[in-house]
Amino acid sequence: MDFSAEESLNQAAYRRLRETIAKDYPPGRFVAIAGGKIAADASSFDELDLTLNQSGLESPGVLIIEAGVEYPENATILGLE
Repeated sequence: MDFSAEESLNQAAYRRLRETIAKDYPPGRFVAIAGGKIAADASSFDELDLTLNQSGLESPGVLIIEAGVEYPENATILGLE
């Protein structure tokens, strides 16, 4: 899978910020990473989406994670046999 430069930057930032997010944001909180830094957070995905849209961060390159969830380094989203 090829990532855009923004997506790659935000993926690297997530790996770097993972412990900070775990410490500073309660489980279930949604956190957006844009431009390689935490850009916003909210108690629900819909609230975060609205906040991002209002601030002009509508890019598909924005990484949204849920605090307290362990994401694998790699995952197969769609596998063809």
